[in-house]
Amino acid sequence: MIVALTGMDGDCAVADLAEDLAMLRVAAGKRVLLVSPNPGPYDAQLYDDLVIDASQRDDLALARANVVLALLRPEALERDGCADVLARLQAAQRVNPAARLLVTVAHGRRPLSPHQAGCLLVFVAQLPHARLADTLVLADGEDTYHSRHSELELQAYKEDRKLCAPEVRHLYREIFRPRLEAAYMGALFPRQAV
Repeated sequence: MIVALTGMDGDCAVADLAEDLAMLRVAAGKRVLLVSPNPGPYDAQLYDDLVIDASQRDDLALARANVVLALLRPEALERDGCADVLARLQAAQRVNPAARLLVTVAHGRRPLSPHQAGCLLVFVAQLPHARLADTLVLADGEDTYHSRHSELELQAYKEDRKLCAPEVRHLYREIFRPRLEAAYMGALFPRQAV
């Protein structure tokens, strides 16, 4: 599976999230290649999964991905609606309509304001078949994730090795859900042609 993560150019939170997702995948026993924005040559067939940091205009990765994850910042959504990221994602959807598109937002300890939440919903609504994934909470002034939602996690996940915050583990389960479950959900809720 190819997972491409994108966001605002130069946002190091995208690289951190890609690393966390790759670590969780390795912990699940998979052979994973974490691909940086400027990769050297590699043989993709040697790996079960590729996790690609496509934050620096890697539109080829978006066009080949099975899952595209867009990580947004609330300040950028308010400022310009993340117009550049939106255009890249719309172009990727035209080239790669079968890819699942997830959108998440990283914010500080304060929850999203009503205006920021509205901007996020408008952003997602402009992308056919996209869905809003769990929001990620960043420590203030840092790019490390922490959790306000750990009490909502199942006990089995709390006892699991803690590699990262519960929100990231939840996002991981959403991205790498078993293919059988994905096929079942696809049969229950088929995509409608637009």
